[in-house]
Amino acid sequence: MAVFTANMSGIADLADHLVVSFEHTFLLEKENLAKGIDSLATMRFARKAASISFPKYSALTRQTSALTAETDTTSEAMVDTAITIATYEFGNGVTTTELVQAQSDGLPNVAAVELVGINMRDSMEALMLTVGEAGSNETIVTQAAEASLTASDIITGNYVKRMHNRLSRVGAPGPYYGIIHDDVKYDLVVETAETGWTRTNQYADPDSILANEVGMFGGFRIIAHPVVTVNADAGNAAVDTYHCQFFGKNAFGKAIAVEPGLRLTGPFDKLGRFYNFGWYGIYNYGLIDTDYHQLLTCASSIGSNT
Repeated sequence: MAVFTANMSGIADLADHLVVSFEHTFLLEKENLAKGIDSLATMRFARKAASISFPKYSALTRQTSALTAETDTTSEAMVDTAITIATYEFGNGVTTTELVQAQSDGLPNVAAVELVGINMRDSMEALMLTVGEAGSNETIVTQAAEASLTASDIITGNYVKRMHNRLSRVGAPGPYYGIIHDDVKYDLVVETAETGWTRTNQYADPDSILANEVGMFGGFRIIAHPVVTVNADAGNAAVDTYHCQFFGKNAFGKAIAVEPGLRLTGPFDKLGRFYNFGWYGIYNYGLIDTDYHQLLTCASSIGSNT
């Protein structure tokens, strides 16, 4: 029987095209990291190691006395402190079947890669926020302890400006960022006092806006992030609490042994029916200069307070 036509394009011929499509879909999500809070971990070091040390140098002594013409200066010894971040494996994935591909025009595979990309971004940012929430420089709104917070102990413009003072008085380099939960953002933007939110900063270049950034206030680029932990019933009488983070450059570090990325594997079963889509990396975050990082713990008027 004669062949219908020569040089037919089959699955084997176009398999690489499918992978490229998946890579493009994944990269769209990975590119969001460049505008997300992961990019705010400004101390970054990549090396294939179980742990990575970041040197933190002490500032030299300020000199206020004039030099004499005949006398040389006395050298000052440099002092450094090693901040070590251990790296760990992180990842997630899904498995699809040949049957679901055949009965759904392959759409679940594209969706799987997109979901994996979103999960990688959210997981990395959640880990970084969790590390920051363990910081030691904490201010609690109107109370002495988090467990005493009531529903009315909410963020105000004055508290944001207090965080700016805490950073600027130790010489924390800018720019400064504030990461808060959306519930906390609500209280900040609806404050009617003279010290409250007026309007968001208008950027001439839209590309300069970080993901979830709502504008400038009190010297901070404010980012409202849904991954910020809600501490259920951590306040007084079942009041939820929130850890807002305010920091400058070099507060966060990221140790990377294997850069997180897309992993496509399979099929490894006997009939070649199962395909694995996932992300994987070996990395971790840490606070490098704790003086450049501040926590503000508060409640929210629209939180779960009963």
